[in-house]
Amino acid sequence: MKFLILTASAGNGHNSTAKKLRNKIIEEIHDSDVKIVDMYKSFASKTKAWILDEGYAFACNHLLKAYNYFFKKSEKSNYQNRDKAKVHDEVAPMLKGVLDEIYSYQPDVIICTYIFCAVAVCDLKRCFEIPAKMVCMTLDYGISPYWECTNSLDKMFLTNEDMVQPFLDRGFKKEQLVVSGIPIADKFSMPAEPEELAKRREKCGIEDKFTLITMRNSFFPYSNRKLFKEFEKISSPIQIVFAGTKEKDKQDLERKILKSKSKHTFKVFGFIEDLSLLFKSCDILLGKAGGLTISEAVTSRLPMIIIDNLPQQEIYNKKYIVEKGCALSVDKNNSISKQINSIIENKEIYKKMKNNIECIRKTFTLKPFIDYFKTCGKADYSKVVVKPHTKRQVISCVARHRKESIKMNKQV
Repeated sequence: MKFLILTASAGNGHNSTAKKLRNKIIEEIHDSDVKIVDMYKSFASKTKAWILDEGYAFACNHLLKAYNYFFKKSEKSNYQNRDKAKVHDEVAPMLKGVLDEIYSYQPDVIICTYIFCAVAVCDLKRCFEIPAKMVCMTLDYGISPYWECTNSLDKMFLTNEDMVQPFLDRGFKKEQLVVSGIPIADKFSMPAEPEELAKRREKCGIEDKFTLITMRNSFFPYSNRKLFKEFEKISSPIQIVFAGTKEKDKQDLERKILKSKSKHTFKVFGFIEDLSLLFKSCDILLGKAGGLTISEAVTSRLPMIIIDNLPQQEIYNKKYIVEKGCALSVDKNNSISKQINSIIENKEIYKKMKNNIECIRKTFTLKPFIDYFKTCGKADYSKVVVKPHTKRQVISCVARHRKESIKMNKQV
């Protein structure tokens, strides 16, 4: 079987998911051939590809209020006006490239890890015969704009049961929806016995004591100086692990640790080969609210303290996970040190968080994808008539079908 994975570099999560799915497909499905294509880098202008990649990171770092404003504005799209949504114009210049890739590679399954990729294939499906099965998935705990523009997908894999009704409201049918959880590596689901904690810590090269891990992900909004000030307000000595740290930041952290004369123990890691082992060796995670990070922490039974100053989709993730009682929030009333102290000083808070995690925890979240892919079978391209088409013709064909759909909806 042939699998075409369409992804995009808007943050690291979509590409990471594409690689995890590729590896699992190759492992589980005999004679599978998997091709990953970054839709923007392959088919968009250099400017547009830069905006999605570097521009996205720049906006989250320096123009967060503006980014969140436009994110909220895009949420005005709904099922009734889905054919008028601006996302169609966004993907239009890439449609010919995607179509040519599909007809050239002839995949049996098209997997989209980014919503705009799903919009593109669904728009193409209006005008062109595409025999491949088409799937996408949510990678957050909140619902992003424009999913209503993708309801012609064959399968939509959802983060949790709370998403089913909102997706039904967006025009999906129940048989299209699969509650799988966010797809993460199986090793996060592997059991970790409490009595083996000391051995796991020894294997990670950290001490056997209460340990906070902080992930230095992209556009982390706290400076090292501000973090250290908060850490010195923690009432009891603990172990603090920095993970996923870039080399330049790693050197800065190590200098600050030497100068700090802190009561705490510090350990700084760069790239982590087995993050699941480290998560299962720690007691609390301090970090942002990316969907993959939250899912990996929850699956590892690791409670969280989630910082503020986040992009809008992570604000929704944070709201969900805090309301479920699996994380504490850092905000104007609750500093990092205050929340850490509350956990250290009140073991009941920590115990409740651990118990709440069990209520939403999902394991082996790649399995539902593989189970479905095994039912798909070969796509028959022998009857597909591939006519010569220019970029303008592809865009015009899709736009014409959208206009017809808008007209029909008005009549209804």
